[in-house]
Amino acid sequence: MGTLHTKQALLRDERLEGDRNNQCVRILWTGGWDSTFRVLYATWVEGKRVEPHYIVDTTRSSSSRELEAIAEIKDVLKVHNEAAYERISSLEVTPKSEIPEDLEITKSWTQLKKRMHLGGQYDWLARYAKSKKMTALELCVQRDDRTDGIYAFLKKNTEQTPFGTYRLRQEVSGDGVIFARFEFPVLDYSKNEMRDIAKEHGFIEILEKSWFCHEPINGMPCGMCNPCACTVEEGMDYRLSRDAIFRYRTRRYLKVVRQSLVDSRAFRWVYDLLRYGSKRKV
Repeated sequence: MGTLHTKQALLRDERLEGDRNNQCVRILWTGGWDSTFRVLYATWVEGKRVEPHYIVDTTRSSSSRELEAIAEIKDVLKVHNEAAYERISSLEVTPKSEIPEDLEITKSWTQLKKRMHLGGQYDWLARYAKSKKMTALELCVQRDDRTDGIYAFLKKNTEQTPFGTYRLRQEVSGDGVIFARFEFPVLDYSKNEMRDIAKEHGFIEILEKSWFCHEPINGMPCGMCNPCACTVEEGMDYRLSRDAIFRYRTRRYLKVVRQSLVDSRAFRWVYDLLRYGSKRKV
């Protein structure tokens, strides 16, 4: 059995002794809805200290916008609740390119991806947590209806901690233990439920400043990337402009008729026209 697997029990013992000292929440803060909700709830409602981490992915055009959102959220939080603001440590920013390689983790991620829908970020996030010797980095995976995705896997293979988060069950082995260094604080919630909680506690206006689009157009949500689609499909289309909603609906229609297009280049041409307009890629 590989090193990754044999150290699983040790990670669990260290998690409670180390990462939870003084109720400090270590979290991947993307500037998005889910992680921003967690940061605000932990500092505003629970009175916990938060140590936020951000990974710069230069392959995505949204990184600068996400960092702007985080800065704006902190500025507004300071005005509305300075005590909560003071509980947030300086953002620890790391370029993805600087995360050490780990062949064992990447191999496990590759095997998992064959069995479920699993984003590439779970490979480099697991490597990041290991490189920082963290055993309870919070990742904000929300509830969804997919049966072949990360939520379904976590719901089946995690248990609730004394702190209200979820972590991998002790009996889980094999490739799934790449998640052993994480905890999942919003696994029970949908975006709409988070919105209701934020309204109840008075920080909804701050939460609305979170960012979600991976490929913004002129600094605005595109309506075509997966996060934009999820935002619309969860009843939060008010966060997108009319143009973005049009692009979302057109893209959805095109996905339905794509199989009937004789030339797949026609689909790409229409997609690029929607995204880039007259400046579409050649």
